[in-house]
Amino acid sequence: MVKYVVEVDHFKEVFRKEPLADYNDFSIVNILDGLKLQKPSQDDFYVEYISSALDALLHDFENKIWAEREIAKNSTEFDTKWGKGIGLETINDSVIKMAQLMGFVVVVRRDPRKGYVRIKARPDEEGKKGVDLTNTYEKLSKMDPSATWFLHVSKKMLLNGTPKNPKMKPTKLSLNAIIEVLKTI
Repeated sequence: MVKYVVEVDHFKEVFRKEPLADYNDFSIVNILDGLKLQKPSQDDFYVEYISSALDALLHDFENKIWAEREIAKNSTEFDTKWGKGIGLETINDSVIKMAQLMGFVVVVRRDPRKGYVRIKARPDEEGKKGVDLTNTYEKLSKMDPSATWFLHVSKKMLLNGTPKNPKMKPTKLSLNAIIEVLKTI
């Protein structure tokens, strides 16, 4: 964090890969600058807001570190026709994004408490056709017809269970059984 603050304080943003790209403006520094325009001379508000945001970032970093450890210690890597896959049984949903950022094309996470399963594939690169989980959806639905499976319109997410739909029924299939399907599709 100190390194980032010093970088911004010394205007080192000028050396970023794409210094004019709008995504660079989605930073805590730019948010603070916007707050100062929106709510002039309200120092107490800035301190309260940024303190809350920094606390949230701390929790996000802690979760990221936990996800990295889960991937290193508790994962099963496998090959698919699309590339490398990884499966984990963990309550930490951040492992999905972390594994995708690490280069895994397909990630399976099974929640050991609720039995819910999330299968996510990386998005397609520009001009390339990537993963389509339709066949996986069909096979898993046949293997466990009582489970509620939802294939996202993108064909990149296959979900079984979510707090957003309490009527969904978790699969009885093990993580290894799901991985075997992904390996053979």
